[in-house]
Amino acid sequence: MNLTTKNRLFIYFVLFIALTIDAFNFSSGFQFIKPSAVLLVLVYWNMALPDKVGITTALFFGMLVDFLEGSLLGIHPMLFVFITYLCQRFFYQFRVIPFWQQSFFIFIICFLSKLALALDFLNTNLEKSNMSDSSYLLTAFIYGIISAFAWPIVYFICRNFRRRFIKI
Repeated sequence: MNLTTKNRLFIYFVLFIALTIDAFNFSSGFQFIKPSAVLLVLVYWNMALPDKVGITTALFFGMLVDFLEGSLLGIHPMLFVFITYLCQRFFYQFRVIPFWQQSFFIFIICFLSKLALALDFLNTNLEKSNMSDSSYLLTAFIYGIISAFAWPIVYFICRNFRRRFIKI
């Protein structure tokens, strides 16, 4: 197996670990504000190695998240592809800014993605919170804040794995 294939398989392995972390069930109060590990890891790999992770990877893992959460099919792939495009487009600028600015960028991405996930046009998930709830904006804001605080942790863990296991 050549080096490029090993690197890609390791990246997919890390994304599958993040998918497993997202699959854990927590209490209903924390479930709405739990940061998406797949989204944060996908953003990291798009910033660190944009030539190895792309739109197809975002589409595939978005479909897996849709199947995992039972949400409207296609909403996560659409969000992940859009976020991947933004990360691929601006990864040179994103790499050099300080962590607090990166965390602010993650906050904006996660806040807007949580708002986009609230657009349940067919009302398929009655047990989930959506835009008709009065506290949904607060929930989306807290989700963005927690994701922004989780970003440095995800960044350093993935960077450690990348430096240890991925050879370029």
